[in-house]
Amino acid sequence: MPLRKPQKNRRGRLLAYIQLKRIPSVPSNVTKFILKYNLIGDIPNGVFSNNTILTELDLSDNRIHTLTEMSFNGLQNLLKLNLQNNDLSKGNKSFGAKTFSHLKKLKHLNLKNNFVNNYQPDISKLVSIESLHIDFISNGFHFLSKQYSKLRKLAMIDLSGSTGKCSLPVLKNESFQFISQVRNLDISTCKIQQINQGALTMLKNITYLDVSNNTCLKFEGLENITSDLQFSNIKILKANNLHKISDLTTVLKTSHITDLKNTSLQYAFADGNRLQTIEKTAISYLPKSLKFVSLRGNPLKFGLYIFEVFLLVNLETADVSDLFRHKTDLHPEKCISDSIYTCKEDSVIAPRYMDPSDVTYLYAHDESSERDIPDLFSPAVIPIPNNLKHVNYSSASLRMDIPKSKLSGNKLEMIDFSNNILYALNGPIYNVESLKILNVSTNFCSNISKFFFSSDFKNLEHLNFHNNLLGIVLPDDIDGEIFHNLESLIELVLSKNRIPNLPENIFKSQRNLQKLDLSENIFTDITFRVSHMTHLKELDLNGNRITIISDPFTSQLDSLARQHNFSVDLNDNLLECNCISIKFIEWMTTTNVRLKNIKEYKCMLWNRTIVSLHSPKETYNLLTKHCASYENLELALVLGVLIFIILIMGSLIYRYRWKLRYLYYIVKVKYSSLHSETEEEYSYMYGAFVSYADEDRIFVHNTLLQKLEVENGIQLCLHKRNFLPGNDIATNITSAIHNSRRTLLIMSHNFLRSYWCMFEYNMARMESIYERRNENVVFLMFYEQMSPRDLPLNVLEMVQSKSYIEYPNDEYGDTVFWDQLVNALK
Repeated sequence: MPLRKPQKNRRGRLLAYIQLKRIPSVPSNVTKFILKYNLIGDIPNGVFSNNTILTELDLSDNRIHTLTEMSFNGLQNLLKLNLQNNDLSKGNKSFGAKTFSHLKKLKHLNLKNNFVNNYQPDISKLVSIESLHIDFISNGFHFLSKQYSKLRKLAMIDLSGSTGKCSLPVLKNESFQFISQVRNLDISTCKIQQINQGALTMLKNITYLDVSNNTCLKFEGLENITSDLQFSNIKILKANNLHKISDLTTVLKTSHITDLKNTSLQYAFADGNRLQTIEKTAISYLPKSLKFVSLRGNPLKFGLYIFEVFLLVNLETADVSDLFRHKTDLHPEKCISDSIYTCKEDSVIAPRYMDPSDVTYLYAHDESSERDIPDLFSPAVIPIPNNLKHVNYSSASLRMDIPKSKLSGNKLEMIDFSNNILYALNGPIYNVESLKILNVSTNFCSNISKFFFSSDFKNLEHLNFHNNLLGIVLPDDIDGEIFHNLESLIELVLSKNRIPNLPENIFKSQRNLQKLDLSENIFTDITFRVSHMTHLKELDLNGNRITIISDPFTSQLDSLARQHNFSVDLNDNLLECNCISIKFIEWMTTTNVRLKNIKEYKCMLWNRTIVSLHSPKETYNLLTKHCASYENLELALVLGVLIFIILIMGSLIYRYRWKLRYLYYIVKVKYSSLHSETEEEYSYMYGAFVSYADEDRIFVHNTLLQKLEVENGIQLCLHKRNFLPGNDIATNITSAIHNSRRTLLIMSHNFLRSYWCMFEYNMARMESIYERRNENVVFLMFYEQMSPRDLPLNVLEMVQSKSYIEYPNDEYGDTVFWDQLVNALK
C-alpha cells in the first residue's frame, strides 16, 4: 500500500496507509477516526474508553481477528463502524458474546469480507442499527436468524457478493421471515439458483431490491420475484444480469412482469440480460407509476412492442444504451439447470441495424386504416410517452440516416445518440420544443441538411457533435443556415471534426452562446465571426494547426473581454514566434482575454527552435530585438529585388522593342478597320511600299515611279502621296507596310541617318517574321555604293542572309536592273 502522511483536523484524524500495527491513543475531542489500510491485529480492551464523543470509526482493511466485550468500551455515541476486510472468520472465537453491547447508538455497521462459512454474529444488542453490511454463506442454512426480528429500526441489509461473500443457492419462504421491517435489500451476486414463490412475500415494507448478477435465475426466477412483490412498497427493482453472457437471446414475457401492475414501482433496471425483444402487451402490465427504465447492454431489436411504449405515461427517463456490447464473464456460474428463452421471429423486425425504411414501417402507421401503409410523403410520427424527459440511446449500434420525422406529444429535454453511426442528419425533425440537450457525438456524421434543425429546436441549449466528420459540410454553409434556428444555444461542441475553416456567418444566430468548442480540428486560421456573441465566455481552439491569429479576430476577442470574463484556449497549436507574428505575440501581452493553459503553450522561433510561450512578454522582447536588426536588411533586399526586376524588364523590353512596337501598331491598325477578311481573301492595296530618305525623293518620284508604276503597273505606296492626313506617322507607316505586298528599301547613307527610315526598316522586318511567316517581302535596293562597315548590324545581317540589288551606272545594266526589280515585286 502507498504511504500517506497522517492528517488531522479539529474534529477528525486520518491515520491510513502508514502500516500501523496497533491502535494509537486517540484524543478525546476527536469525532471521526480513520485507521483503514494498516496492519492492526486486535483492539485492546479500553483503547477507546476516553472517546465518548467519537461518532465514526473506520478499521477496514486491517488484520483484526478478535473482538472482545470491552473492545468498544466508551463508544456509546458511535454511529458508524466499518470493519470490512478483516479476519473475523473464526466464529465465536472472533466475536465475544457481548462484543457490540456498548454500541447502543450505532446506526451503520459494515462486517463485509470477514466470514468464510455460515456464521451470524450476535448483533441483537444493536437496537439502533439502521443499515447492516454483512456476508452470508448458507451451507444449507437458508435464512437470517431470529435475532434480526429484534432490530426494529433495521432498514437496510446488504448481503451482496460484489463487496463481500454471499452464497444463497435457494431462497425459501422462511429465508427472510425475520426481517419484515427491512426496506432496502441487496442480494446481488449471491449465486442464487432458485427463488421459491413466496420467498419475498414477508417483505411488505421493501422499497429497494437488488437481485442483479445472479445469472442462474434468468427471467423464470424474475417471475417469482415480481409475484412476491405485488402489493409491497417496492419503488426500485434491480434485475441486471440474470442471464449469462453465453446464453441465447431472450424475450421478456408478460408472465415475467404481470404482477408489477399491482405495485408502485418507479425505477426498473434490467441491464445485460441478453434481451432481444419484449412480448406483445407485456409493457401494458408495467405500473403507471414507472419513472425510470434501464435496459442497457441488451441486444434489443425493433419490434411491435415499440407501439406500447407510449402507455408508460409517467416515464421520465429511458436508458437503452450499450446495446450489443457485453463484458466477458471469466468465471461463469454453474447452474443446476439452464432455462433459456429465445425470442420468436414474428415478434422482431428482422434488420439488426435500423434504417429509414424501419422508421417508416414502425411509425408512419395510420390507425384508421386497415393496413400498415408506409407514408413516404409525410414525416414519420414516433410514439413518445407524454412525460418522457431523458432518452439515452448511446452505443446502440444504430446505423442510419435520420429522415424527416415528427415526435408525438412529449416533454423531452435530453437525447443522447452518441457512439452510433448516423451518417447524415436529413430531417427536418418536428415537435421537440422542450429539448434542451442533444448529444450526437462519435457518429461518423458527415452531413447535416440546412433544414434538419427545424424551428421546433428553438429551446435547444446544449449541442454536442464531438468526433464526427462535419469538416465536409460546415465550410460550405456560407449563410449560416444549418444552425439558423438554434437561437437559444448555450454550448456548442464541434471538436474533432476535421474542420479546416468556417465561413464568417456560420454562427450568425448564436447570440446567446456561452461556450464554443472547436478543439482538435485542422484550423490554420480563424475567419468566422464571434463579436455578436455577447455572452460567450469560453472559446476552445486547442489542438488545431493555428500559426497566428489575425488582427480582425483578436479585435473581436478583445471586445468580448471588455464585456465579461472571457477565455480562449490555444494550447497544442503550431504557433509561430517570428517577425510576421510579432503583432500577435504583442497582443498576448496586452489583452484582457484569459489565455487558458498558457503555461503549456509552445511556439516555433525563426530558427525552427521550439520554445515555451508561458511568458509572452519575454518572447515579445526577444522578437523585438531580433526583428529590429533585420529591418534595414529587409529594406535593402526589397530595393535590390525591385531594381533587379526593373533591369530585367528593361533589358527584355529593349531586346524586343521593335517586336513590341510592331505588335502595338499592327493591333492598332487591325482594330481600327471596320471590316476583316480571311487570309485567303485578303487583297493588298499596294504592290509595294517604298521606304526612302527625303534626300532621295527626286530619284523615287521621277525615275522609280515612272519605271514601276507607270510602265509596269505596280501600284506604289509613297509617304508623300499616300499617307492619310491626321494619323500619326508610326500608324501610317505600319498600315502602309501591312497593306503592301512588298516593301522596297532605297538604301543610301541618307537612309541610314533617317530615324523614320530605320523605323520603316524594322517594321517591315517584323511584318515579314510575324505576319508573313518569314516570307521574303523586304527587298533592299542599294542606291549608292556602300561598304559593309557603313551598315548597322541588323542591316548587315539581312544583306548577308538575303539577296539584294544595286542600282547600276551603265545603260545595259540599267535595263537588266529594272527587269529584275519588276519581276521581284510582281
